[in-house]
Amino acid sequence: MKWIKAGIIFLLTLVTVASFAPQDYGNPQQVTRLGLTLALSEGRVEIDRFAGLTVDIAHYEGHYYADKPPGLSMLAVPAVVATRAAIGVTEEMWPLTMQQVFLLMKAAIVSTTGLFGALAAALLYLLALRLGASEAGALLASCALAMGTPFLGWSTTFFAHVATGSVLLGAVALIVWAHDGGRGWVAPVLGLVLGFGLTIDLLAAPAVALVALFYVVDRREARLWRVIGGIVGGLVGLLPLLVYNQLAFDSPFRLGYSQVVGFEGMKQGLFGLTVPSPVVAVELLFGLCRGLLPLAPILLLVPVGWVVMWKRPELRSLTVVGIGVAACFLLLNASYFYWNGGSSTGPRHLVAMLPVLALALAFVWPDQLWGRVGVLALLGLSMFFAGAMTVVEVMADERIPAPLLDPILVGVFSPEGLSGMARMLVPWLGFAALALLRPSGPERHQLAARPLDAPLEVKLEK
Repeated sequence: MKWIKAGIIFLLTLVTVASFAPQDYGNPQQVTRLGLTLALSEGRVEIDRFAGLTVDIAHYEGHYYADKPPGLSMLAVPAVVATRAAIGVTEEMWPLTMQQVFLLMKAAIVSTTGLFGALAAALLYLLALRLGASEAGALLASCALAMGTPFLGWSTTFFAHVATGSVLLGAVALIVWAHDGGRGWVAPVLGLVLGFGLTIDLLAAPAVALVALFYVVDRREARLWRVIGGIVGGLVGLLPLLVYNQLAFDSPFRLGYSQVVGFEGMKQGLFGLTVPSPVVAVELLFGLCRGLLPLAPILLLVPVGWVVMWKRPELRSLTVVGIGVAACFLLLNASYFYWNGGSSTGPRHLVAMLPVLALALAFVWPDQLWGRVGVLALLGLSMFFAGAMTVVEVMADERIPAPLLDPILVGVFSPEGLSGMARMLVPWLGFAALALLRPSGPERHQLAARPLDAPLEVKLEK
């Protein structure tokens, strides 16, 4: 039953994303990534044709290139190639019509961020069960991530945050499932996953390093093989980035960010990263302009989940990883010159930490009726906000002081907003139906996360 439920979660999430994508397909960052995808599909890396359509570009030796890591654009190539063939777009056709751009952008999003987001929601449910969460807790965590946070809205865009967060969750799940032992392939595969995660988004580097460290020190035996295998796999995962840099900038170690056009703030510190600002950190969590918690109040329960996990010795190391991943992204965002993310509803640079954070929500389902009512109230409010954000505006103008209030809560009650929210009822009712299905507890084969140096413990529950 749990695999059936995971499949339903995957389909509900993917269909929802597909129905609302693409969001603002003229956004410069999305245009840049799509331009690179189209260029790669034609055997090139320069995006000269898109130079006048986006400000997010790098300039080197007379040509324009994407200033973003190429991983997401690379992943979209197969779907975009198929879509080009289906709608008859050839290399000679320029400029493209708005309808053609819409279809190409939709194919790119659904096949990358949409797919990653749906996989993350399903994987979170399965991972929570494996770690000993209740059926209700696992479903709560999955529903909160997929339908109750900005993760939903950004899954409908061609930005890297959702894919990055999904990769981190996948890496954590791989480590947990590797606890059975005797799996020499885990180290190189984990390295490959984390390495390609950096090819998608270099800002994930501290979180990637933390997850890799968690794997290396998780058990004493075979630690040298873990390091060697992980390094080899990581280099393979990074290879697409290195090859792209060589083709575009004549060096595998020269990044597009170093050749960015405009954005003088990127020249401060390390590509715009300086010292974390406490004021910015507070705004990113609680502010009306870019605050995460006003958009997703269900996340207020994450610290409660961490406390519950810490009380279980077998989950303490995983708790540290969750807190560490959150700290990595928050501190990086708070130290970034362009911390507000430009056109963004909520703190888009924090979206990548949400899948790992949501794991803690699987352990907050209370025994008392009044507690459950409170949790469901927070979840319902979060789902309404996330749905309204997806329907009305994912990329609010940076000059808007409180996007949740206006345009989102104002626009959601317009005829267009109400129509969009009516479509959002389908996945909501789908998750509600899952909660009513017979629990899959008797089928569970739970594997508890162990302390860093503890022996393997496999628990079978009847």
